[in-house]
Amino acid sequence: MVNNFITRSITAFYLLFLLLTIFFFKANFLILLPLFLCIYYELYKVKLINYFYIIFFTLFYIMFLFYFDLTYPFILEYKFLFFSIFISFILFSFFLKKPFLKIFFLNFFIFFCFVYSSLLYAFNFNVFFIIIILTSFNDIVAYISGSYLKGPKIIPKVSPSKTWSGSLISYFISFLLLFLFIEFNLIFLILLPMTYFLGDIYFSNFKRFLSIKDYGSIIKGHGGLLDRLDSSLFSISFSFLFLLF
Repeated sequence: MVNNFITRSITAFYLLFLLLTIFFFKANFLILLPLFLCIYYELYKVKLINYFYIIFFTLFYIMFLFYFDLTYPFILEYKFLFFSIFISFILFSFFLKKPFLKIFFLNFFIFFCFVYSSLLYAFNFNVFFIIIILTSFNDIVAYISGSYLKGPKIIPKVSPSKTWSGSLISYFISFLLLFLFIEFNLIFLILLPMTYFLGDIYFSNFKRFLSIKDYGSIIKGHGGLLDRLDSSLFSISFSFLFLLF
């Protein structure tokens, strides 16, 4: 457990350094494109997407990046619809039983997560980075507290390492930090830490159903980029849509 924690901590440190560099230099949101390509390349390596769909998603994402100023007003006008689709998409995907449909939904969900993440990055830069940093912090707190306190698992068939003790402690600490230092709507402060857990469960559900351990292997101790950023993408997407109201 100690070795695993050290590996996780070192990896988290490098990721934090990269994020802070991007933050202080105020990098253009086009910086998300290489991340987008890396994640889909890793999905290709574990046979969850083919070249045709990578090209398809990439072209549409590039088009979006260059015309995002037209996309945002449209989403803002139909925010109830987009928020409803986001929630429905999540709920519906849990009931899919055919692997090709599961994979199809996974890839589309990742695509829209990047669209919403790009918009939040462009229009609310600080919130974007607060969520990224807090999801990493939440993951470490959940891992440490769950490893030492142990206790019953929440959904062992989906996420074998998630315990009630680790999840509850990480939730309350994350909520307390948001409440004390960040001025947000109270409902948002209550819901945001929940999305860290839900994002992990959502993406873990796909892995268990498709019988794969990780989405990739690029980050030592964490699997692939998507394994490391699953909660962040989920939370950022939820936050962007919620903050439209």
